[in-house]
Order: sequence, then structure tokens, then C-alpha cells
Amino acid sequence: MDVSEEEFDSDYASGSSEGSSQGENFVDFMLSEMLADMSDDSEDVLDYAIAANSLQPETKQVLAQLWPPRSDHKPNVSDTMKVLDHLSGVRMGSPLYIASMAHIQADVIHREAFLAFRDPEDKVCYLEYKTGKKRDE
Repeated sequence: MDVSEEEFDSDYASGSSEGSSQGENFVDFMLSEMLADMSDDSEDVLDYAIAANSLQPETKQVLAQLWPPRSDHKPNVSDTMKVLDHLSGVRMGSPLYIASMAHIQADVIHREAFLAFRDPEDKVCYLEYKTGKKRDE
């Protein structure tokens, strides 16, 4: 492999080449935005959540291409709320709990994302990030 081929391959892998797919560019963009926003205060996280909701149809399309559904079963609100109720890091009636309920009820993709985390601590961190609420408020 000569230098020009090596350069092309590294450009393609990083998503910086014109030949890279739209999905790769979108994933790179979302990851960079998430990392940048994680260091911002809660008002910026709320602004990001609002902006992310406006991208939701495109996000669903990309996620469906990357991870096709394994079955027709979609998590329902009741089952997802049972998981939320058993998280020790989320106190029932707290601002985080109330915001998490609204987030879970809003869309099936929110429920799928929440349930995708295996570790309960990861579930709580996800809810804190998506709702902009902390468990100690």
C-alpha cells in the first residue's frame, strides 16, 4: 500500500473524506456534540435536549440503519416505569423522577435507549443527562 492509499484509508475511517457515509458523519457529529455538552451547565443541556428533539426523525432513521430492530416488540411505558421505580439512585417524587417519567412517556425510542443500559448506575446517568436534573435536587 503506498502513502496515497494509506492517507485515503485513514481519511475514510475518520469520516473526514467525501466518500464517508452520511451516517458516519452524523454519528461523529452527535458524539462530538454530546462530549462538548457534557461539560456545560444544566441550561445548556436543556437547550441541547430541545435541539436534539428537533433532529429526532433523522436520528431515528440513522439508528434504525445502524441497529435494526430484532423483533416487533416495543417496550411499553408500564414495563419501563417498573424499571425506573426499582432504581435506587432515583427517589420517587424527586425532580429527576418526575422528569424521567415525562421523558420515558414521550417516545418509544426514549424507552429503548433507557432500557439499553444494563447497569443501573448507567441508567441513572442517562436520565440525568437527558432530563438535565440531578439525583440530589
